[in-house]
Amino acid sequence: MYFEVNGKRVFATTGGKPFDNSKPVVLFLSGSALDHTFWGLHSRFFAFRQYAVLAPDFPGHTNSEGPDLASIESMADWINNVVETLDANNISVVGHSQGSLIALEFASRYPDKVRSVSFIASGLATPVNPALIAAAETDPESAIAMMISWGFGEAGHKHQGPIPGNSMIAGGLITMRRNALTALETDLRACDAYKNGKPAAEKIRCPIQVILGGKDRMTPRKAGVELAVHLASAELHVIENSGHMVPLEAPDECRKLLRDFIFANNPSS
Repeated sequence: MYFEVNGKRVFATTGGKPFDNSKPVVLFLSGSALDHTFWGLHSRFFAFRQYAVLAPDFPGHTNSEGPDLASIESMADWINNVVETLDANNISVVGHSQGSLIALEFASRYPDKVRSVSFIASGLATPVNPALIAAAETDPESAIAMMISWGFGEAGHKHQGPIPGNSMIAGGLITMRRNALTALETDLRACDAYKNGKPAAEKIRCPIQVILGGKDRMTPRKAGVELAVHLASAELHVIENSGHMVPLEAPDECRKLLRDFIFANNPSS
């Protein structure tokens, strides 16, 4: 669906059902240069189980009007503008990679709106290789190739996705190429600059889960465990055979973990 935030056109998928703010909300936040399509399987699962679903394209990404937002903090405040525009409450936030950093800031700044947070494939910070940032600025195609290569584990590289005949890597290339002109560099610089992870984590008191990929080369297990340590009573799960793109590479395991956690902590009627 399309709507306006701060006078700019915004797109968010609602999982195939009309958005109904009387229901508990599952808010999906995607990673650098990605968009709503990353959450296709998971957004539909919750939308067809009496949840209102939002998976927005951030400003300057795919279907949302720019300009790009240059910091994690500004992205978190923009998400708050989105949920206020739609009068959304009782929110379960699900963030992947950069989206987890945004979830950290959003949940710490606006705790009254959040019922639970799920962090996937992230740490307290996401330092970015300087060569990757430089490539995103001068040679985006090279930067995309690096991220696709590092981001997907064995299943992705062998095209063993959950949908027959569909390549996760091809889908990732298409999405990132849509956003490579400015959003990729801006997103990577925002991740690299973010330093508020520990203070933000210590402010979050709602139920929390952390889901990691055991073969993640972009956010190693050590960084994810450190995130869990700084979050109050976080549930920690490791999907051993997954790389960084956990919701795509291990959709069944990831969905079951999200389902059990969100059903328990933010139940629908």
